[in-house]
Amino acid sequence: MSQENVEIWRASLDRQLAALAAGRSPEATIAEMAEIWDPEIELDASEAPVLDLNRVHRGRDAVRRFWQEWFSAWETLQYDYELIDAGESVVMLLELTMRGRATGIEVPFGKFAWITRFKDGLVVHVKLYMNQAEALEAAGPSE
Repeated sequence: MSQENVEIWRASLDRQLAALAAGRSPEATIAEMAEIWDPEIELDASEAPVLDLNRVHRGRDAVRRFWQEWFSAWETLQYDYELIDAGESVVMLLELTMRGRATGIEVPFGKFAWITRFKDGLVVHVKLYMNQAEALEAAGPSE
């Protein structure tokens, strides 16, 4: 099941990247993301440096609001990612650069990670780590 989770996540990310590259609205990108969310999804952004968002978001509506707030701040998002199989979870290592919607200033967000846990092919829990090494340690990924 673990490799299957990696492929589910990769396909979702590819659809998100395509939506962003095509200039589709943030709502369209969020809709792409939500296709694989469990109704009881939990997104833990308690380590986020953005004070308005650094809490645990529970349920599809709350997670949708998190992403709406995030996307509303940025005109463009460019990222590279690597997915690592960690059993029932997938570790996503990212490096992100954004351009502010209001300022036009390019902001390197740097390297960070998400650990995403799946159940029956749907995302049930996502946790943000601002340090990739901590995420890898927390997940204990497979060799």
